[in-house]
Amino acid sequence: MSEDFNLFEREEAQSREARAYLAQGCGPDCAQRLEQLLDGYDRLLRETRQLIRIADRRELELNRLNKKLQALTRSLAFQAEHDALTGILNKAAIVGAIERRLAAAPSCLLALDVDHFKAVNDNFGHLVGDLVLKGIADRILGVINDNDVLGRFGGEEFLVMTAEASLSRARVLAERVRLAVAEESFDIGNGNMLAVTVSIGLCGWRAGDTPDQAIERADQALYVAKRGGRNRVEVSD
Repeated sequence: MSEDFNLFEREEAQSREARAYLAQGCGPDCAQRLEQLLDGYDRLLRETRQLIRIADRRELELNRLNKKLQALTRSLAFQAEHDALTGILNKAAIVGAIERRLAAAPSCLLALDVDHFKAVNDNFGHLVGDLVLKGIADRILGVINDNDVLGRFGGEEFLVMTAEASLSRARVLAERVRLAVAEESFDIGNGNMLAVTVSIGLCGWRAGDTPDQAIERADQALYVAKRGGRNRVEVSD
């Protein structure tokens, strides 16, 4: 509220007029009663001003708390849909995204699995394993398209739902993802570099697909890639 604005300007003017009238003299009884009335009126104005100041402070405090609550709500909503380690969509969120995409338009699905990831954890520890998973997620995000969605399906498996409807174009994207992981080793600290690869299974859209059906077909292609020597892309029939 502006310091120049006076909510009680008219009341204060009336109080001054009454006191001026009182100063002119109106008899002892009248003067006493009028002075008591004016004192009460002035006290009421002071107390009302104080209440307004308190209300203003409370409003500012409530506004601050509301902003904190909104930020907390956004944070909780993000955490509910995103993987804590990699920051990409979690399993429930990526499955939901796949379902919405399948219902909206023809699309293709990539299933990725980190090759020999158990050996990474066994030989270098889970902290290095976590670093590799986070690094792979970052590299995938760096090469997929803006309309594609990436999620961690579980463990070392990732899913990419691409807006590409053509299997041939989706395969080009899958190869970009594979190369983004394989072509540069990961810095795991103390000057040590670790080469990591991924195997990728790819499937196209079928009318009436459910997320489970699409994921199953992409997984089947992924298993073919694993059996075929890993670090490769295979397409589901």
